[in-house]
Formats: sequence, structure tokens, C-alpha cells
Amino acid sequence: MRRLFCFFLLSLFTGISQADYLSAMKAMPVADGIYAILTPARDIPNPENKGWNSNSAFVVTDTGVLLIDTGSSAAIGEALKATIRQVTDKPVKWIVNSHAHGDHWLGNSAYKESNPEIFSTSRVVEIIKSEGSVWIDRFSRLTEGATGKTSILLPSKMIDQRTELKLGGTDVVLFPSGNSHSPGDLITWLPQQRILISGDVVYSDRMPSTNVSNLSQWIVMLDELLQLEPASVIPGHGKVTDVEGLRRLHDFLSAFRDAVKKGYEAGLSDYEMLPGVTKELEKYAPFYPGFEEKLARDISHVMLQIEAEEFQ
Repeated sequence: MRRLFCFFLLSLFTGISQADYLSAMKAMPVADGIYAILTPARDIPNPENKGWNSNSAFVVTDTGVLLIDTGSSAAIGEALKATIRQVTDKPVKWIVNSHAHGDHWLGNSAYKESNPEIFSTSRVVEIIKSEGSVWIDRFSRLTEGATGKTSILLPSKMIDQRTELKLGGTDVVLFPSGNSHSPGDLITWLPQQRILISGDVVYSDRMPSTNVSNLSQWIVMLDELLQLEPASVIPGHGKVTDVEGLRRLHDFLSAFRDAVKKGYEAGLSDYEMLPGVTKELEKYAPFYPGFEEKLARDISHVMLQIEAEEFQ
């Protein structure tokens, strides 16, 4: 309560507001008609970043805008809308929700009146239906109310296999990741421009979350993404990257899996193997802020996957 009161006083006397912070959004050109909107945050939603901790991207087509990921709240969705308007007055006609984590879809409600077509996998819709209110409450608590009032707007178009679309004259390929980073991940590929918009299947300069991943499948998916040879990759978190960033993430996740498997085969528990796994992966720490915290959090999940694979 004291922290919330201090934040209120800071806003009152400095003029800091949610709108002021979100005005820092910039549309960064990645290719002709393709833009990334990158958050500077490298942590979870909190009062300082006001819930804006994930990236979005948009594509300007002949007839409208395709937006990939709408952020953690209706307010962030509105700020994204305003940022897009600085580039084009064409309406947002299509939205992709890359996965079910709330920082990538809670902003959908900002677009309710314009009624865009919203794409996701059917698994993501199931998760939003069962856990959507939990995400709203969680982000409100983590940001001490900064995310404001948000409602749930479900995706309207299910994509459960590789699907080639032509949206406003632009070729767009949507394909599931096989539950790599999380159940129901959906990846966007723009073949003409060779731009990959990955959601959280790719992280660049932030430690990837593996706590609900299928790590072995994630490594396989990164192999497939490398074969696309993208010119640029807009990740779910971190700076725009390229094939080098894909390869580094592939190598890191492979090394993570191998180190945990080594500890498991030695009969170690998750907390017993943690020091050794951390040591084996320490060369990657400079590339992924939050390395030690997430490694400690996620190692048990990865160990359980290794254990399950032993019994298949």
C-alpha cells in the first residue's frame, strides 16, 4: 500500500502518467511496410514499466494493417493504435495473438469496436477462456493497478496448421510452433520480405521463459526457423535480431537441455544440479538478462521433461 501511495504522489507531482510512458512507443521500420514496436523493459510487468514488457509488430498492406500482439492491457492496445496512426491512417483489420500469455493479447479489447479478424490457435482460445481473468488480475497486481481496466476479447479465427493468407495484397504465412515456448504458439512469416515475427518462440536480449515450454520441440522449431534464413526476426522480447540470434538461442536451449539431462542421469535433484547447470551455461549469461533468476525458476520443469522422455 505504501508503495502504491508513493507512486500516486510521484504521478501527481511530476506529471508522470501511463499515457506519458506509453508515448515512448516508436514504430521502428524493419522492412518496407513492416514495423517493430519494441519495449525497453527486460523484466516482468511492474509499476515502473506499467505492464508494457513485450514487443509488437505491424504490417501495412494495401487495404489495412496486420498487428501482431496487442500488449498487456487495453491502455497498451490503445497506445499501439496511436503509434500505428503515426505511420498510416489505414485501420487495423487483422490481429495475430502469438500465444496465450497475457502480455501478448490483453490489448485485444482496444480493438473491439473496429471488429478486426483475430488469429490464434484453438489451444490459445481455450487457455484464454479458462485463464483470461487470471492474467488480468495478475498484471493488475504486479503493476499495482497501472494496467487499468481491461476486458477479454477472444480470437475469432483459429489457425491450427500452416496457413497461407493474402491480407491486403500481402502474403502472410501463419504456422503453429508445436507448443515450443508455450501451448498454442503461432508464428508469422512474411515470405516476400523474409521477415519472421516470432512471438516468444524467439527471445533476443532477454532470458527465455521455459517454464511451460516443450524444450525439445522448441529446439526442433528453431532448426526449422533457421532454414527459412530470415533477413530479420522481430522477437517477443528483446531487440530485432537475425539468423545469428536464432542460432544463439538454439545453441543455448540445446546446452540447457543437455546440462539438465547430464544432471538427471547423475541422479541429482533440480536444486542439486542447479550450480553445475549454471556453470555450464554461464557464457550465455551476458546475452540474456534475467539468466540466473529464470534458470533457477525453470530448471525443475526442464528436468521433468527429461524424466518423461526417459519413459517414452
